[in-house]
Amino acid sequence: MSGFFSPLPLQVDEAQYLGWARDLAFGYYSKPPMIAWMLAANQAACDAVGLGGPSWIGGCARMSQAFALGFAGLFAALASWAMFQHRAAALATALLLLTSPLLGFLSLFATTDAWLLMFWSIGLWAFVRAIDIQSEPFLGHHGPERWGYWIVCGIAVGLGLLAKYSMGVFVISALLVLLTQRRLFSWGPWIAAITALLIFSPNLFWNVVHGFPTLSHHLEIAQVQQGPTEAPWSFFGALRSLAEFGAAQFLLLGPFALLALLFWMPAAFSGRWQSQATRQVNLLLMFALPMLAIIVLQAITSRAFANWAAPAHIAIAILVGWLWTADKASTRSHRMGSMLLKLSILFGLLFSVLCIHGLSYSYYTSDAPKIRAIEKLRGWKEATDWIALKAKERGAIVVAEDRRLLANLKGVQGLTAYALDQQNRRSHHYSWFFNIRDQKRNPDQWILIVFVGDQAPEDTVRDLLAGGFRDVTPDTDESRQAPRVGDPGDKIQGYWARR
Repeated sequence: MSGFFSPLPLQVDEAQYLGWARDLAFGYYSKPPMIAWMLAANQAACDAVGLGGPSWIGGCARMSQAFALGFAGLFAALASWAMFQHRAAALATALLLLTSPLLGFLSLFATTDAWLLMFWSIGLWAFVRAIDIQSEPFLGHHGPERWGYWIVCGIAVGLGLLAKYSMGVFVISALLVLLTQRRLFSWGPWIAAITALLIFSPNLFWNVVHGFPTLSHHLEIAQVQQGPTEAPWSFFGALRSLAEFGAAQFLLLGPFALLALLFWMPAAFSGRWQSQATRQVNLLLMFALPMLAIIVLQAITSRAFANWAAPAHIAIAILVGWLWTADKASTRSHRMGSMLLKLSILFGLLFSVLCIHGLSYSYYTSDAPKIRAIEKLRGWKEATDWIALKAKERGAIVVAEDRRLLANLKGVQGLTAYALDQQNRRSHHYSWFFNIRDQKRNPDQWILIVFVGDQAPEDTVRDLLAGGFRDVTPDTDESRQAPRVGDPGDKIQGYWARR
């Protein structure tokens, strides 16, 4: 609800997703299409109840995040019940996830992670039910296939891939489980795989038609294509990146959960648990460790954001929830687990409250401590208002080279702007699909070219003339100055031109 009553401005990625929602497709430059579809549904719902104006844009974009995260917690609890048949463990799983800093933070913004976590947890629940992990003949000799659960698992994986490509790690984890349990060549997993592929295939076809833009993007962020401005790899840099990533993981689910898991894990291999419980533990580890290992490798070789490993926390929460409530644990351990669960819930709730109110307080209160990530959001709405008004005066099309500006023009204003890509790098969504180079020339059409930053007018004019523009003149209207944007308050500069 904070998105409606004390909304923060849209982040650049949110603005970009909202712009995508205005042009629905089966794929986009950097992401599959689910986030755009969901934001379009959000906007339709807001329009239906009269909340479609610019004042509600943030709340409407973010309103379904909490529902997706709620379903993620629910199906994680159902997966826990399917594995352990332990009511307290299932409840602990749900509480641990729903009150975690991870879900609390993700609920504040329109992100792909909420939908990824929802489909991941649904897929995990269906997978556990499909392999019938509770049955004794689990290893090698198994009963009739549970076709319905396999199909649901395939649907969840397909939709998860349409939300975020990292859902592919779910497939790796499932393959590991099926290989260790000798289930890979039964019919059920193949039915699930075919179902997932059919659901995901429109995005594959879209990528083929458009020249694989998402492959280009993911190669870029993985730094396979090393740019001239990228810092060279160093051991200490990799160590720092790994330490930052590891510290963030302790925060996301709460420090007590991962510390408890590290403390209790030796018992998983010491024979203290019965064989059936060991099977469940091994399955959960296979749905956590591959994701963590892949992102750790990414952190060492280049960079990794904390949320990239978020799906691993589904299995970790299930495992920790069972560890803290297991009947077979000693009385002392059981009491300790109950106390740690309460501490985790309290920590998560406090973090979420501080995050919600702290970010809003920092943004709306002039003498509050400044948070750089929040300061970067300032001015973009006002800047796009200024640009839209300027363009309307001369019936001009808008061209910009800054992705943040292009995303806000499309997402907030609904204005189609074109990317100025002087080096023809095609390095983001707008330079790939809305490149001014690809537009037909109209010699009488005015163009408003907008730059972000303190650039020397004479240098800019010279570069634009060299790039094929003519009649280039700076906008010198002193009566309406463009607002500054972001942190530390970059200047907006406009130039009039023709092609």
